Amino acid sequence: MDGIIDLVEKKQFRVMLNPVRQEMVHLLRLVARPLSANEVAERMQLSPNAAHTHLTKLVKMGLVSAKEGKRVDGSQTTYYQMRDVKLRLCLGRRDPFQGEREALAANLVDSTYRSLLDNVYRYDEQTLHDYGVLRFGALHLDSAQRIELMELVERYLEEHGGLRPEAEEHWEYVVLAYRAGKDL
Repeated sequence: MDGIIDLVEKKQFRVMLNPVRQEMVHLLRLVARPLSANEVAERMQLSPNAAHTHLTKLVKMGLVSAKEGKRVDGSQTTYYQMRDVKLRLCLGRRDPFQGEREALAANLVDSTYRSLLDNVYRYDEQTLHDYGVLRFGALHLDSAQRIELMELVERYLEEHGGLRPEAEEHWEYVVLAYRAGKDL
């Protein structure tokens, strides 16, 4: 893990609240390998200049790395790849960016949900359970069980969350878990 980026500055929110850049982050996370600005532009139906401009902002923020390389034809190009960093939204922080944090969190969850919907129709009902999971409910835990659950999830995500373009399958996830409250 290269580190953690806490969203606390206005310029960070300007970068991350742009829907095109959110889609780029989504694309780069899923492909898990370096792409040129032209490849990103083609996949996202953008001009190469627009893709380059957005990628440069993500590089400056520290989410994406840029590395010079050669294309198959031998010409020079820059390749962009997600860095192995955590983007921490700092939800619950009471500052002028509270609304922006909530909007970004909602967009990230919605993007993953929309991708799930797009992908579940690729499979018949018999095999769907192997390729898409949406579970919800309520857990009734004591403090020790809560700690165990959070450690289990965090450990699994840390062990398997690194960028691995050679992986046989690429999965996207959102984990939402919170303490529902004492008044129940």
